[in-house]
Amino acid sequence: MIIVISGVKGAGKSKVIEYVTKKKPMKVIRVGDYFEKVFKEKGLKRDEGDKAIRKREYVNIQKKVFEEIKNDLEEDTIIDTNLFFTKPGGFYPGLPTFALDIIKPDAIVLLEYKPEFILQRRNKDLKELGRERSAAFDIEGIKLEQEVQKYYAFICSELCQCTVKILKRYEPETYEFEHAEKNAEEILKIIK
Repeated sequence: MIIVISGVKGAGKSKVIEYVTKKKPMKVIRVGDYFEKVFKEKGLKRDEGDKAIRKREYVNIQKKVFEEIKNDLEEDTIIDTNLFFTKPGGFYPGLPTFALDIIKPDAIVLLEYKPEFILQRRNKDLKELGRERSAAFDIEGIKLEQEVQKYYAFICSELCQCTVKILKRYEPETYEFEHAEKNAEEILKIIK
């Protein structure tokens, strides 16, 4: 099964995937790592390329990245990616048609959290890692991103005939990473 796990930047996809793969070992492809390598060659940080690279060049980079990913796919693979990027001109697809044709996902899982949680995570990443994400740094912007993410998910679903599962966690956690554990359990049900 090829499963795409997406969430707006700062949603904690990596932690959810960590919990999934503890119970069901699977290949994990982090699309951002492939882009980071290309951006680094251009002297850009991980998230800078989303904003700095113009459309035509960005499309070529996306094609190159997904061709590399094609070689790394296995029968059971989790793909950690964003369904869109924020560019100076607006929202831009993270999984365009050519990428969907390559990865052929069976399911797309969206992680959705309280915008306040996402904002806290983004501010922490900026402060502790110096990682300024190409994303909103206010509650209204994050709400919009989570809505836009759904639109892109359903477009992808139509284009590749896969399911979309939205995992919403707005309740407070009773212990650290409770949301990640609960989301991992839901994802494991899809994989079985």
